[in-house]
Amino acid sequence: MRLDPGQLRWQVINDGVMGGLTRSSARCDDRGVHFSGLLSTANNGGFASIRSRLARPVHGLRQVRLSVTGDGNRYQLRLRDSEDPSAAAWRACFETSGELQSITLETPDFEPVVRGRRVEILPGLAERSLQFLGFMLARGEDGPFSLDVHAIELVGSDRADD
Repeated sequence: MRLDPGQLRWQVINDGVMGGLTRSSARCDDRGVHFSGLLSTANNGGFASIRSRLARPVHGLRQVRLSVTGDGNRYQLRLRDSEDPSAAAWRACFETSGELQSITLETPDFEPVVRGRRVEILPGLAERSLQFLGFMLARGEDGPFSLDVHAIELVGSDRADD
């Protein structure tokens, strides 16, 4: 399933949910989504994220293909089957270079986490009915950041890849 990141409805979820002071935004246009802001570790903060509900659930995921332009930071792609904040998210990290990049993440690249801590959960990612997709930066130091997501493709769903 191909997704146009500029057409998704992104929700910003920063460390303010826990008292932090990070500020970020998601701005959409015909080139995708521009996720940027100022990360702050004050008040035990230090993360910024955006998340969108998928138009339909994805089953049998094998890989995710991204086209991104980042700022040299290491970002996380997060997949979820629940909106519940105490439920697990599946994260895979990817490095950005400041240049346009094509990134492929395989299901073994993803690990289940709850509030940033690895957990053991069965069944695996491919058996989940994924409903949410998001990006996160949690680098542990203050400063600006910027990630442009130009394209997203979820490969291997039960439905024909379109």
